[in-house]
Amino acid sequence: MDVTKTNFKSACRILTDVIKHSSFVAIDGEFTGLHNYVNPNAFDTPTDRYHKLRQGSMDFLLVQFGVCVFKYDGKNSRYVAHPFNFYVFPRPTLRDAPDQRFLCQSSSIDFLASHGFDFNKVFREGIPYLTPSDKERMLELVRERHNMHEQGLPAPPEASPAFVSPAAKKPMEIPEKEKDFVNGVIKLVEDFINDSGKQTLSLEPCNGFRRKLTYQAVRSKFTSGLHLDTQTGENKNERFIMIRKAGEEDQKKLEQQRLKSDLDEVDEAAGFARVIQILSESGKLIIGHNMLLDIMHTLHQFSCPLPESLNEFKALATCVFPKLIDTKVMASNQPFKNMIPSTALNDLWKHLDGNQFNKPQFEVAQNYTDYNKSEQFHDAGYDAFITGQCFATMANYLGTFMTPPQKRVSPSSQLLEPFLNKLCMFRVQDIPYMNLTGKDLQPSRAHVFHVTFPQEWKGSDLYQLFGDFGPVYIGWIDSTTAFVSLSNQDRADSVLKGIEPSPLYQVISYKQYREQFPDDPQPALEIPEPYHETATVAPPDIKSPPDTGYDAGSSKGSRGVKRHHDSGDSTDADREVAELMHGKKHKPMDPNAKPFVSRITPPPAEQDNKDNKEITPKKIDGASPNESTKKHPDKLFEEPTTW
Repeated sequence: MDVTKTNFKSACRILTDVIKHSSFVAIDGEFTGLHNYVNPNAFDTPTDRYHKLRQGSMDFLLVQFGVCVFKYDGKNSRYVAHPFNFYVFPRPTLRDAPDQRFLCQSSSIDFLASHGFDFNKVFREGIPYLTPSDKERMLELVRERHNMHEQGLPAPPEASPAFVSPAAKKPMEIPEKEKDFVNGVIKLVEDFINDSGKQTLSLEPCNGFRRKLTYQAVRSKFTSGLHLDTQTGENKNERFIMIRKAGEEDQKKLEQQRLKSDLDEVDEAAGFARVIQILSESGKLIIGHNMLLDIMHTLHQFSCPLPESLNEFKALATCVFPKLIDTKVMASNQPFKNMIPSTALNDLWKHLDGNQFNKPQFEVAQNYTDYNKSEQFHDAGYDAFITGQCFATMANYLGTFMTPPQKRVSPSSQLLEPFLNKLCMFRVQDIPYMNLTGKDLQPSRAHVFHVTFPQEWKGSDLYQLFGDFGPVYIGWIDSTTAFVSLSNQDRADSVLKGIEPSPLYQVISYKQYREQFPDDPQPALEIPEPYHETATVAPPDIKSPPDTGYDAGSSKGSRGVKRHHDSGDSTDADREVAELMHGKKHKPMDPNAKPFVSRITPPPAEQDNKDNKEITPKKIDGASPNESTKKHPDKLFEEPTTW
């Protein structure tokens, strides 16, 4: 379903309804550019990457936002998809709304155009938006102008009219050249009052200064019985004054109607931010692919400016979206890492369609664009649709490691804990993800060196400098600095001893580099508290909380922002999960669960076995189940020590 400013209100009502009964939601975004002047590096830390994207990517615009709501139909063993494709553009629909500037990257625009992106629909019919702070500022301005209008004072153009100067309270002196205009208006109003057959008078459109003169002259000459209101004509650039005959009570009613209308205009101007509010308040699991940029742009454009600190960003992200899973993180780690040759979205989707995986059946609901009939890659709605398919297929594959195997893994299953709230750090091999709800991985990088060299140097010069130490990888920082990584890590200790010092270049260890340019500290995060015990009964082999495990109205986000995620009412939840929500307690999903390298079922002694049935652990990837769980008998998955 393509959504523009024309059908936005009805689409929001539909989205609100379908998301209540959904299993999970997938999202995707399309942008006018990716990186401006700063380029991600293969040796970025999560802090490096966040700062680079915050400084170099937020001036681009998210112009298309795809949302695909998935509901599992247990009766027919299939997912029913409801895809929405929102076209977004920050059109200033109110005179005091922000008039945004944004960048375009020619390669990104060309890429979108080559995939049939409709730019006319964005610029002509795109949905406007205001951030919550901008909306509140506009509402305050409307109320203040309304109060000043009632007092007969001229409203200032800016949003904080708390102080009105004495000069503003004095009548405005009428310039000599405007006296004929004012006298003409007074004559028109006198004739209007004397004409008992007319109830309204529309004056000719004029500029703001003449409208001020009109208000002043009419209110001074006719102290009662008239109500004046500025309105916009068919041409939005033309504004005129409408005069109505009205008694004191009628004038009060008209003023209240005008205030309500102005407040409704601001609410309508908030536009697409309402979609983010719906997603956030639902508390549903949000799925994306390589979604760090999607989340950053979404928060920056529709919530608030991104904070400087990575830890504050993590708190903000988990406040708005408490449950996120990145399918690129899933596909890049075990047990999928060695099974999937490419984690690009279209390649991943096609590979998961093979016999090796048990792909669920997907059906698009009626009255929605049927993406099953044709491929439309890089259309945000379509990409969200296939992202959700990838997630459900990989989730079901995890169920094959259980005893007995599970054909379907619920989106709330603890099998998915290792991937929860971890966003892909693309092109970084030893830190595959940013952990939103815990400390990030900190590899030693003892085999990585920071090199400073003349601007004339090329890659061949660096290869020659490190030639005695085997193959290397170069991660360029700029034209005079780079990281050099040894393929043979055992040779790392001999690098600084073996490379002769020279005034032309400087080679230091990665540790020395970080001492000179320290990363942000990683204190214990005060993450919002969406994780509460929830009454439920676990399925045979795995404890699975319901889809919506949040205590509505009780959790606080960053800076004291209150979240309104739903409380997991069983009438609105995934039916399969709702049927489990009776009677027993178990621990909620752990956002700090570690990734894993091999998978086994827990031994019988550590497994909740309601029916006292014998459960036999499987042997996976050549590992002995008993050996794998001996060190950590309380862990469902074996944890990696290195990446």
